[in-house]
Amino acid sequence: MKLMSVSIRWVIAVFFVTLTFSITPPLISPAKENVEAPRKSSACDTFGVQRFQTKKEAPAFSLKNLEGKQVTLNDYSGRPLLLFFWASWCPACKEDLPLLEKFFEKNRGQFEILTVAIDGEKEKRIKSLVKDLQTNLPVLLDKKEAVARTYGVRMIPTAFFINGQGGILGMIVGQRDWCSSEAHWAIQELLNLR
Repeated sequence: MKLMSVSIRWVIAVFFVTLTFSITPPLISPAKENVEAPRKSSACDTFGVQRFQTKKEAPAFSLKNLEGKQVTLNDYSGRPLLLFFWASWCPACKEDLPLLEKFFEKNRGQFEILTVAIDGEKEKRIKSLVKDLQTNLPVLLDKKEAVARTYGVRMIPTAFFINGQGGILGMIVGQRDWCSSEAHWAIQELLNLR
């Protein structure tokens, strides 16, 4: 009887030890295969540039500027371009335009810039606003948001970075501090200028 009770105790002890180790996670977890290393944050990520996973061509367009001259995307072939969509009724856009001009002046020669007013049918209002803001940025008039729709603009301001071959490198949706160092480093990284 004693032998049997000792054996039962051993069986019960082994059962609880086995149960404990099978429920308790190991102190050092085994290495997982195919785990991607954490990515370092890039300047583009910090500034909020959304990059496209697949190559995306910039849709061609032809719009009038404030002087009545037709301007096309092809006019900028071979040069990087920042295409900035905005509207005269957008408070964030009005704040962004002067900052964008300073950003462009600081980085002159590295890229070109075009601003596209999506409410282009309100030409007088846009001209008045441009005069009030004292901006010299080129402004194109997109009547009834036709070009904005082809670019998939759903919110303004929205900016697209287009390389010299007409491919979209990335986009920014929403207001940004274009005079920040993050803006400078993002454009350097995006255009491979470092």
